[in-house]
Amino acid sequence: MAVDWLADVRIYDAGADEGVVQKIVSYCGIALQSRDGQLVAMADPKECETVRENFLKKKLGLTQSDAELDAAIQSVREVMKADRTKNRVTVYYLLSKHFGSLATFGGVAGAAAGAAGLAAAASGAFSGDDDKDEGGSAATLAAAGLGAAALGAGAAGVAGAATAATPEPVAAAHVPDPDPVPEPEPVAAAAPAYAASSYDDDSKGGGFGWLKWLLLAALLAALLFFVLRSCSKPAEMAPAEPTQTASEAVPAPEEKAATPATEATPAAVPTGSGVVAGERNGKPMLTVYFETAKTNLPTDFDKVAAVIKDYSAKNPGAKFAVSGFNSPTGSAAGNERLSKGRAENVGAALQKLGVAAAALEMVKPAAATQGTGEDANARRVEVTVQ
Repeated sequence: MAVDWLADVRIYDAGADEGVVQKIVSYCGIALQSRDGQLVAMADPKECETVRENFLKKKLGLTQSDAELDAAIQSVREVMKADRTKNRVTVYYLLSKHFGSLATFGGVAGAAAGAAGLAAAASGAFSGDDDKDEGGSAATLAAAGLGAAALGAGAAGVAGAATAATPEPVAAAHVPDPDPVPEPEPVAAAAPAYAASSYDDDSKGGGFGWLKWLLLAALLAALLFFVLRSCSKPAEMAPAEPTQTASEAVPAPEEKAATPATEATPAAVPTGSGVVAGERNGKPMLTVYFETAKTNLPTDFDKVAAVIKDYSAKNPGAKFAVSGFNSPTGSAAGNERLSKGRAENVGAALQKLGVAAAALEMVKPAAATQGTGEDANARRVEVTVQ
């Protein structure tokens, strides 16, 4: 059954961005094809360590201390404690939001907030009463001017245009015409228009009332620049999440190094019994599938298991984990015996091929029972390099 990842995330964040959730799903890739790969065992210290190293540090690029990153993982675990299943996509989303890193998956909240801050600065710089102390207004305008200057040539160009557009009549209105001829009367007639405008502030600000309009124009240009940039940012970030092919996706799910069952299993699941060789984290792995309620090894086991034999011969100190899984039908005790019997048969067959008994370790996975009664993928034994 398909999982509605967005609906699960919105249990904890009603306003979750669908595009961000889809990017996280794409990042997880083929790991989400198995039920066990969809979940995060947050009670497992090694699992949490893998999430910290591979997702928080490598994917999000965080540089905080391990203690701080581990605390964030545990805080997400606490938030989801009522949820028996900790969906991987939801865990990654909440961690990204916790560290303000949703932009890694296409979020633009940071740029939008910066633009909103500029708008607030512009509003605060020019909403005061002109009759108040000139020293306070000048300080506010100076701070706004520094912010606008730092935004680059776009804002400077608008400031230049605003300067060029400043009418000279501001100075002319205060210079008396020495000529007694009647022609100066139109200038006097224009005076009421200036008196009715905001240029009256010159009488209070020492002739620099135009400065705040120049700075306002610069701030508005800067605000427009950031808004346009925030709109284009997701397109710039899109290449960071390339479409995964089947061959690239096998090593991508790095989160489950501690529990072999949680990594992506080989793509081809045979009908009934069979054995498939693959790779995990650049090292060979073996997945052996069994018939329902059977522990018999597939007939081609020796041939396919040669990859484990060869790796053991080239790496004498290598250790191999042998983990048995089963479907949920039947009693729990019977299933446990079945999983153990399958794992022991695989281990014995590897020893016959030449793998040292000391190199094999029977490892019980965190959840030996997975999937549904029809899930052939659950009736398996995995052999992985520790």
